Amino acid sequence: MLAPGPRSSVSADTVEQIAAMIRAGDYAAGDRLPGERILAKQLQVSRASVREALRTLTTIGLLETRQGLGSFVKDPSQELLQASLPPPILTNQATLEKVFEIRQIIEVEAAALAAERVDPNQLAVMKHWLLAVETHIARDEMEDMVTADIEFHRQIIVATGNDILVGLMDSISDLLRDMRWDTSKIPELLTQIIAGHRAIFKAIEAGDSGAARQAMQAHLDVISARVKSFWLGKDE
Repeated sequence: MLAPGPRSSVSADTVEQIAAMIRAGDYAAGDRLPGERILAKQLQVSRASVREALRTLTTIGLLETRQGLGSFVKDPSQELLQASLPPPILTNQATLEKVFEIRQIIEVEAAALAAERVDPNQLAVMKHWLLAVETHIARDEMEDMVTADIEFHRQIIVATGNDILVGLMDSISDLLRDMRWDTSKIPELLTQIIAGHRAIFKAIEAGDSGAARQAMQAHLDVISARVKSFWLGKDE
């Protein structure tokens, strides 16, 4: 059984720590949370973990983001506080296959839309994360690679211009991080991740929606096949 990544646990723990502060009454409805840097120092985690935790809490409705002002407590109800608890850890093949199915349904068409709608700034951010994935792989920095991989694929969703779709993917960010950490441990997969990303980016950059769709489909197919092959080997 593959081990979950430490960054995923840190992110989930950060969600719980922030929710616990709200639960304890440190922050009431309407209160503004400290900035990312201050929260990161206070909770002794990275700013990336704080950013992802705030995104998760915003998605479930516990926080709201006000442009230029920060994150504010929206509704510290018991139901929302319960929803902020960390999700189950990804630990088996069946769950991996379901996550891949979700990605197939959403990301293939999202890549095609991104090719039609992406703007130069979004394309630059996408390229930044593509190169970051490759850099972290070369340096064997797997935690940072997983974060960069998530951000590369998230930027494709952002480029569709559909904020509901972005929120949907953000709502399962912890599950996606667990999946990526698991698959990053599979031999020979990292070079295929690089090749897949380059093909996807090239098609989106060219504005070719058909090629982008095919590149994303091929990318997910290759990774899914490698994951299934790995699990079959583990079961022998």
